[in-house]
Order: sequence, then structure tokens, then C-alpha cells
Amino acid sequence: MRVLVTGAAGKLGSQTVAVLARAGHEVRATDMRFRSDLAAPLSPANLLDEHALYPLLEGCEALVHLGNHPNRFAGPSPQRLLAENAAMNANAVYAALDRGVRQIVFASSIQVLIPSEEIRDAPYYLPYLPLDANAPANPGLNPYALSKQLAEELLRVAARTKPELAVTVLRYPMLFGDWFRARLATNGGRVPPEHVHLGEATAHLSFEDAARLIALVLERPRAGYRQYFPAQTLDFVNVPLHALIERFYPTVACRQPSERIERLVDITDLERDLGFVPAERARVELAPA
Repeated sequence: MRVLVTGAAGKLGSQTVAVLARAGHEVRATDMRFRSDLAAPLSPANLLDEHALYPLLEGCEALVHLGNHPNRFAGPSPQRLLAENAAMNANAVYAALDRGVRQIVFASSIQVLIPSEEIRDAPYYLPYLPLDANAPANPGLNPYALSKQLAEELLRVAARTKPELAVTVLRYPMLFGDWFRARLATNGGRVPPEHVHLGEATAHLSFEDAARLIALVLERPRAGYRQYFPAQTLDFVNVPLHALIERFYPTVACRQPSERIERLVDITDLERDLGFVPAERARVELAPA
């Protein structure tokens, strides 16, 4: 399959290019920043130019769109971040539709689900537990999250308008690499609450798993719109999960009794549809607050 990957010079992008190339796909890579060490040649392009992707998408069957400002602090201002991410996403999607691309994979974010002001202090707010991909969008004023929500809506409408189009949105949590593994290994695995993203249900995923999931999505296209929340949660060896829920999420609705909840995140849809299970699990000891 001929695939264009945007944001290919980033951590997830470079991993994705490598995974897709190893799987035998014909990969085209693009980013504003040039790298010569990718597993496929990179053609620099500015996604703010509405015409930039047309030549790169010629003959492509799939678009993996990862190219955005990477977080809420990346832009020069909230207004510019929202406007520029929205423009990049619109330019990528409309160019793909005009070029007849049949499959689009988009990197969204957990931040679409949880207002940033709700993740800072306990007790934490979540839509419900266990958290899953069907949680309603609630980005607050986070311009990064708002740009992702807008792209999700654009893709949902595109899939409805073009029944042959296969769209997959991946609402990624915090993605990690060796720095996170090293942090979890310090102090004998004792981690203070402020370092475990309790406000986001401790959700995390390795860059390697995130890229592997994209390859699985491309291998199993399904017409229409689908979204997933691919995430691991931390296993606390010294705090029962129901006690953790009662301590940090006392106002969050549980879809079953807290004593029966085995994970803060439910990914059974990914297991069923794509056979995807994250490769890494982290066992840690929650240090006293």
C-alpha cells in the first residue's frame, strides 16, 4: 500500500514510518523539519499551505496524519495554535479526499475528553470509569484539544458523506519513550501522585505501541468512521484499584461497582477489532501524598 505519513520527523512519525516500511508498505514521509535518517525519504512540506500535500498524495491509498503542533504549549499563542492546527487538519483531509485516498488515520488526543483545568488537582474529573473511546468530547478551552475535536468532526462528516472512505481516529494518551521508563525506575518504583497523570486516569502508551497500532489499522480497513482510545494504565502494587478510585475519583460515575473494575481504561474494542494489546505494563508503588 502506498501511504503518506505527515509529521514524519517527530517521535511517533519516525516510529510509524519505520513500522510501515518494515511491513512492506510504500511509505512517503513529510514534515516541516528535514531528517535524513528515516526509513523512507522525507519530502519537506508546510501543512499550512493548502496545496502542499496534493503532489505527495498522488497515487496514495492511505493518509496517516500526525502533523500538528504537538501540545497546548507549542504555539506562539492559543489563538495561533488553534487556527494553525485547524488549518493543517483541513488541508490534509481535503487534499486526501480530492486525491481519492480511501483510508485516513488521524492522531487525536485524550485531551479532547477532559478539560485541562480538571486534571490538575484531586479529586479528579473523568466522564466515567473505566474510560473508553466513546467518552464525549469535552475539551474546555484547551486550544490543542479543540483543534483535535474539530478534526474529529470533519472526519466524521467526511466518512458519512463518502461511504467508501475508512476513517480511524486514535485518541492517544501521553506517549512515552525511554525517559518515562527511566522515571518509573527511579526510587525503587515509588512514584508520587503528581507524576502519574491521575487526572488522565494514568493513561499512557509507548511510541512503539502507538506506531504498531497504526500499522494494524491500515491492515484492517473498515469503511466508515471509528475511534479508539489506545492506552495502558499503571498497576499500583500497594493500593487496591477500588481504593484508588474512591480516593482520587469519588465523584466519577462508575459503570460497574468499583470493586469489580480491573482497569481504569477499557480497550476491549481494540482487542476485538484489531487484536491490539499494548506490549508494556508498568507496575509501580504509589508514594504517600
